[in-house]
Amino acid sequence: MTIDYGDFTRASNLIHWLQGGALLLLGAAEAYAVQNKGRKIVLAASIVLAASGAAMFAAVLALPGGWSLAQMYASLEIRPAFYLFIAFACLYGAAGLCLLTQEALGRSGGVWRALFLAFLAFSGALYFTLAWRVNEEAWRQVLVLHSAIGATLLLAVAAKSADIFFSRRALQLSWAVLLLITGLQLVSYKETDGAFAPRLVTFESAPDVPAVPVKNVKTTDKKRPGN
Repeated sequence: MTIDYGDFTRASNLIHWLQGGALLLLGAAEAYAVQNKGRKIVLAASIVLAASGAAMFAAVLALPGGWSLAQMYASLEIRPAFYLFIAFACLYGAAGLCLLTQEALGRSGGVWRALFLAFLAFSGALYFTLAWRVNEEAWRQVLVLHSAIGATLLLAVAAKSADIFFSRRALQLSWAVLLLITGLQLVSYKETDGAFAPRLVTFESAPDVPAVPVKNVKTTDKKRPGN
């Protein structure tokens, strides 16, 4: 079995693009819904969001995994932090299904909306951990860019949560705009070439140290007085 480390980079870029595309469509649908009462576009966006989760898993299976579950498992053992993308696939897919259920039932709130926002919030928090999946030379850039992505997504969830209680037009627009910003950040993100490259570690043996002879020291037993 041959593993191409470039497949990790290609899979990561594709997954970022899938996430960004889904959030861009969702943000555009929410912005459209502010002025229009029709919910069909939000329903369509929820389907795309749910499908993005399945597509993310397929990207890992197809690229590092070579369409083989056994090879995918072996690849993930080499890059265990890549399991984060499996977690993203689950979170995005679950968020999309919750939103789809809410829209299909024609409800404006309830448990499905709460779950939808919770899964998005978990996704936002997960972006802060992505810096620890790459090599040291790419760590700082990944940390800064993904912290910005995570922060804007969490702010979007906060704006939507506030809108649930206060129902303000400004909050509805903020929710849509922050989703669009997050989506733009994701689709424009690109991994550095060395982010997942194998690292060569060289071990050098210590120089030979001449042995120091140790003289045997004889001790004489002294008799204690009175014996």
